[in-house]
Amino acid sequence: MKKTLLTLWVLALCTIIVAQNNADKAIKDKTIESGTVFYEETVKLEIKLEGEAANFAHALPKERKSNKVLYFNKQSALYQNNKEDDVDETIGDQQEGVVVKIMEPDNKMFTDLENKKQIEQREFMTRVFLIEHGIASKKWKLSGNHKTILNYHCQEAEMEIDGKKIKAWFCPSIPISIGPGKYGDLPGLILAVNIDDGQNVITAKSIDLKPIDKKLLKKPKKGKKVTDEEFKKIVEEKMKEMGNEGGQGGGRTIMIKIKN
Repeated sequence: MKKTLLTLWVLALCTIIVAQNNADKAIKDKTIESGTVFYEETVKLEIKLEGEAANFAHALPKERKSNKVLYFNKQSALYQNNKEDDVDETIGDQQEGVVVKIMEPDNKMFTDLENKKQIEQREFMTRVFLIEHGIASKKWKLSGNHKTILNYHCQEAEMEIDGKKIKAWFCPSIPISIGPGKYGDLPGLILAVNIDDGQNVITAKSIDLKPIDKKLLKKPKKGKKVTDEEFKKIVEEKMKEMGNEGGQGGGRTIMIKIKN
Protein backbone atom coordinates (compact mmCIF):
# COMPACT_ATOMS: atom_id res chain seq x y z
CA MET A 1 0.00 0.00 0.00
CA LYS A 2 2.81 2.41 0.95
CA LYS A 3 4.62 1.56 -2.28
CA THR A 4 1.48 2.30 -4.31
CA LEU A 5 0.98 5.66 -2.57
CA LEU A 6 4.62 6.57 -3.13
CA THR A 7 4.35 5.70 -6.82
CA LEU A 8 1.22 7.84 -7.20
CA TRP A 9 2.91 10.75 -5.41
CA VAL A 10 5.96 10.54 -7.69
CA LEU A 11 3.75 10.39 -10.79
CA ALA A 12 1.76 13.42 -9.61
CA LEU A 13 4.98 15.36 -8.94
CA CYS A 14 6.34 14.49 -12.36
CA THR A 15 3.09 15.61 -13.98
CA ILE A 16 3.28 18.98 -12.22
CA ILE A 17 6.93 19.47 -13.26
CA VAL A 18 6.21 18.54 -16.88
CA ALA A 19 3.19 20.90 -16.98
CA GLN A 20 5.27 23.73 -15.54
CA ASN A 21 8.13 23.12 -17.99
CA ASN A 22 5.69 23.02 -20.90
CA ALA A 23 4.12 26.29 -19.73
CA ASP A 24 7.54 27.96 -19.47
CA LYS A 25 8.53 26.65 -22.90
CA ALA A 26 5.29 27.91 -24.43
CA ILE A 27 6.01 31.38 -23.04
CA LYS A 28 9.59 31.35 -24.30
CA ASP A 29 8.45 30.31 -27.76
CA LYS A 30 5.98 33.19 -27.84
CA THR A 31 7.11 36.77 -28.40
CA ILE A 32 5.75 38.79 -25.47
CA GLU A 33 4.84 42.30 -26.56
CA SER A 34 2.71 43.49 -23.62
CA GLY A 35 0.52 42.40 -20.74
CA THR A 36 -1.34 43.14 -17.52
CA VAL A 37 -0.55 41.96 -14.00
CA PHE A 38 -2.92 42.33 -11.06
CA TYR A 39 -1.22 42.48 -7.65
CA GLU A 40 -2.39 42.47 -4.06
CA GLU A 41 -0.37 44.68 -1.73
CA THR A 42 -0.41 44.13 2.03
CA VAL A 43 1.02 46.82 4.33
CA LYS A 44 1.35 46.34 8.10
CA LEU A 45 0.02 49.35 9.98
CA GLU A 46 1.65 50.83 13.06
CA ILE A 47 -0.85 53.30 14.47
CA LYS A 48 0.00 55.07 17.73
CA LEU A 49 -2.77 56.89 19.62
CA GLU A 50 -2.34 58.96 22.75
CA GLY A 51 -4.66 60.09 25.51
CA GLU A 52 -8.27 58.94 25.46
CA ALA A 53 -7.89 57.84 21.84
CA ALA A 54 -5.54 55.04 22.99
CA ASN A 55 -8.60 53.16 24.29
CA PHE A 56 -9.66 52.75 20.70
CA ALA A 57 -6.35 51.20 19.55
CA HIS A 58 -7.54 47.59 19.88
CA ALA A 59 -10.22 48.17 17.22
CA LEU A 60 -7.79 49.46 14.62
CA PRO A 61 -6.67 47.20 11.74
CA LYS A 62 -3.20 45.67 11.89
CA GLU A 63 -2.77 45.66 8.13
CA ARG A 64 -4.22 47.10 4.94
CA LYS A 65 -4.76 45.18 1.69
CA SER A 66 -5.13 46.97 -1.62
CA ASN A 67 -5.30 46.01 -5.28
CA LYS A 68 -2.81 47.24 -7.85
CA VAL A 69 -2.40 46.80 -11.58
CA LEU A 70 0.66 46.88 -13.83
CA TYR A 71 0.31 47.58 -17.56
CA PHE A 72 3.41 47.02 -19.65
CA ASN A 73 4.92 46.61 -23.09
CA LYS A 74 8.52 46.53 -24.30
CA GLN A 75 8.85 50.32 -24.17
CA SER A 76 7.12 51.36 -20.95
CA ALA A 77 5.02 50.37 -17.93
CA LEU A 78 2.50 51.94 -15.56
CA TYR A 79 1.81 50.75 -12.00
CA GLN A 80 -1.21 52.20 -10.19
CA ASN A 81 -4.24 51.49 -8.01
CA ASN A 82 -6.83 49.15 -9.46
CA LYS A 83 -9.58 51.70 -8.96
CA GLU A 84 -12.34 49.21 -9.71
CA ASP A 85 -11.57 47.30 -6.50
CA ASP A 86 -10.10 49.74 -3.98
CA VAL A 87 -12.25 51.61 -1.47
CA ASP A 88 -11.38 53.89 1.43
CA GLU A 89 -12.08 52.45 4.88
CA THR A 90 -13.67 54.21 7.85
CA ILE A 91 -13.52 52.77 11.37
CA GLY A 92 -15.10 54.11 14.53
CA ASP A 93 -17.86 56.53 15.41
CA GLN A 94 -17.66 60.28 15.84
CA GLN A 95 -19.83 59.96 18.95
CA GLU A 96 -17.17 57.74 20.51
CA GLY A 97 -14.62 60.49 20.00
CA VAL A 98 -12.38 58.98 17.33
CA VAL A 99 -12.86 58.18 13.65
CA VAL A 100 -10.08 56.56 11.65
CA LYS A 101 -10.14 56.97 7.89
CA ILE A 102 -7.74 54.79 5.94
CA MET A 103 -7.27 56.29 2.49
CA GLU A 104 -5.36 54.89 -0.46
CA PRO A 105 -3.25 57.62 -2.09
CA ASP A 106 -3.55 58.04 -5.85
CA ASN A 107 0.08 57.10 -6.49
CA LYS A 108 1.39 56.04 -9.89
CA MET A 109 4.74 54.93 -11.27
CA PHE A 110 5.46 55.31 -14.98
CA THR A 111 8.60 53.60 -16.26
CA ASP A 112 10.22 54.51 -19.57
CA LEU A 113 12.24 51.38 -20.35
CA GLU A 114 13.82 52.78 -23.50
CA ASN A 115 15.21 55.95 -21.90
CA LYS A 116 15.65 54.44 -18.42
CA LYS A 117 13.54 57.06 -16.64
CA GLN A 118 10.69 56.97 -14.16
CA ILE A 119 7.94 59.50 -13.43
CA GLU A 120 6.32 59.02 -10.04
CA GLN A 121 3.05 60.63 -8.97
CA ARG A 122 2.89 60.84 -5.16
CA GLU A 123 -0.03 62.08 -3.10
CA PHE A 124 0.74 63.43 0.36
CA MET A 125 -1.63 65.28 2.71
CA THR A 126 -4.07 66.20 -0.11
CA ARG A 127 -1.21 67.54 -2.24
CA VAL A 128 0.07 65.79 -5.39
CA PHE A 129 3.69 65.78 -6.54
CA LEU A 130 5.54 64.61 -9.65
CA ILE A 131 9.01 63.16 -9.18
CA GLU A 132 11.14 62.34 -12.22
CA HIS A 133 14.40 60.43 -11.96
CA GLY A 134 16.60 58.03 -13.83
CA ILE A 135 16.52 54.27 -13.28
CA ALA A 136 19.62 53.48 -11.27
CA SER A 137 21.14 50.04 -11.64
CA LYS A 138 20.04 47.99 -8.64
CA LYS A 139 22.45 45.73 -6.78
CA TRP A 140 20.38 42.55 -6.84
CA LYS A 141 21.97 39.29 -5.71
CA LEU A 142 20.53 35.93 -6.69
CA SER A 143 19.88 33.74 -3.63
CA GLY A 144 19.58 30.47 -5.54
CA ASN A 145 16.04 29.93 -4.24
CA HIS A 146 13.23 28.99 -6.60
CA LYS A 147 9.44 28.74 -6.35
CA THR A 148 6.31 28.74 -8.51
CA ILE A 149 3.92 31.70 -8.64
CA LEU A 150 0.75 31.40 -10.75
CA ASN A 151 2.33 28.38 -12.51
CA TYR A 152 5.38 30.43 -13.49
CA HIS A 153 8.84 29.31 -12.40
CA CYS A 154 10.49 32.15 -10.46
CA GLN A 155 13.91 32.90 -9.02
CA GLU A 156 14.64 34.93 -5.89
CA ALA A 157 16.83 38.04 -5.83
CA GLU A 158 17.78 40.14 -2.81
CA MET A 159 19.13 43.61 -2.09
CA GLU A 160 19.10 46.34 0.58
CA ILE A 161 17.84 49.92 0.09
CA ASP A 162 18.02 52.55 2.85
CA GLY A 163 18.40 49.83 5.47
CA LYS A 164 15.40 47.85 4.17
CA LYS A 165 15.82 44.26 3.06
CA ILE A 166 14.10 43.60 -0.25
CA LYS A 167 13.34 40.17 -1.69
CA ALA A 168 11.86 39.80 -5.18
CA TRP A 169 10.70 36.80 -7.19
CA PHE A 170 11.06 37.20 -10.94
CA CYS A 171 10.05 35.06 -13.90
CA PRO A 172 12.88 34.57 -16.48
CA SER A 173 10.43 33.14 -19.02
CA ILE A 174 8.76 36.60 -19.21
CA PRO A 175 11.87 38.62 -20.17
CA ILE A 176 10.59 42.11 -19.30
CA SER A 177 12.73 44.00 -16.75
CA ILE A 178 9.83 45.47 -14.84
CA GLY A 179 7.78 44.90 -11.70
CA PRO A 180 5.46 46.61 -9.21
CA GLY A 181 6.31 50.24 -8.49
CA LYS A 182 10.00 51.08 -8.40
CA TYR A 183 11.10 47.45 -8.42
CA GLY A 184 12.66 46.11 -11.61
CA ASP A 185 16.05 45.79 -13.27
CA LEU A 186 15.96 41.98 -13.19
CA PRO A 187 16.03 39.59 -16.20
CA GLY A 188 12.32 38.87 -15.93
CA LEU A 189 8.95 40.18 -14.76
CA ILE A 190 8.75 40.50 -10.94
CA LEU A 191 5.74 38.63 -9.55
CA ALA A 192 6.32 39.12 -5.82
CA VAL A 193 8.16 41.51 -3.50
CA ASN A 194 8.74 41.21 0.26
CA ILE A 195 10.03 44.27 2.11
CA ASP A 196 11.50 44.09 5.63
CA ASP A 197 10.32 40.55 6.43
CA GLY A 198 6.67 41.11 5.61
CA GLN A 199 6.16 44.78 6.52
CA ASN A 200 5.10 45.30 2.94
CA VAL A 201 4.27 42.38 0.61
CA ILE A 202 3.25 42.60 -3.05
CA THR A 203 2.04 39.43 -4.77
CA ALA A 204 0.77 38.85 -8.30
CA LYS A 205 -2.77 37.43 -8.32
CA SER A 206 -3.29 37.09 -12.07
CA ILE A 207 -1.38 37.64 -15.32
CA ASP A 208 -2.74 38.36 -18.77
CA LEU A 209 -0.18 38.42 -21.59
CA LYS A 210 -2.62 39.62 -24.23
CA PRO A 211 -1.85 42.87 -26.10
CA ILE A 212 -2.93 46.04 -24.28
CA ASP A 213 -4.17 49.38 -25.54
CA LYS A 214 -1.26 51.85 -25.61
CA LYS A 215 -3.64 54.48 -24.22
CA LEU A 216 -3.37 52.72 -20.84
CA LEU A 217 0.30 53.71 -20.63
CA LYS A 218 -0.22 57.41 -19.94
CA LYS A 219 2.50 59.40 -18.23
CA PRO A 220 1.32 61.03 -14.97
CA LYS A 221 0.99 64.80 -15.41
CA LYS A 222 -0.89 65.81 -12.28
CA GLY A 223 1.02 67.48 -9.47
CA LYS A 224 3.87 69.83 -8.62
CA LYS A 225 7.26 68.85 -10.04
CA VAL A 226 9.85 68.24 -7.32
CA THR A 227 13.06 66.27 -6.88
CA ASP A 228 13.40 63.24 -4.61
CA GLU A 229 15.21 65.37 -2.05
CA GLU A 230 12.58 68.12 -2.13
CA PHE A 231 9.76 65.62 -1.64
CA LYS A 232 11.50 63.97 1.32
CA LYS A 233 12.01 67.39 2.92
CA ILE A 234 8.31 68.26 2.48
CA VAL A 235 7.28 65.00 4.14
CA GLU A 236 9.72 65.41 7.04
CA GLU A 237 8.63 68.98 7.75
CA LYS A 238 4.94 68.08 7.67
CA MET A 239 5.42 65.11 9.97
CA LYS A 240 7.28 67.29 12.47
CA GLU A 241 4.50 69.87 12.28
CA MET A 242 1.86 67.22 12.97
CA GLY A 243 3.88 65.87 15.89
CA ASN A 244 4.13 69.32 17.46
CA GLU A 245 0.40 69.97 17.07
CA GLY A 246 -0.58 66.87 19.03
CA GLY A 247 -4.20 66.08 19.78
CA GLN A 248 -6.46 68.93 20.81
CA GLY A 249 -10.19 69.27 21.32
CA GLY A 250 -12.87 66.60 21.58
CA GLY A 251 -13.78 64.23 18.75
CA ARG A 252 -11.06 63.80 16.14
CA THR A 253 -10.68 62.23 12.73
CA ILE A 254 -7.35 60.51 12.19
CA MET A 255 -6.37 60.30 8.53
CA ILE A 256 -4.10 57.38 7.69
CA LYS A 257 -2.45 57.47 4.29
CA ILE A 258 -1.05 54.20 3.02
CA LYS A 259 2.56 54.64 1.90
CA ASN A 260 3.55 52.85 -1.34
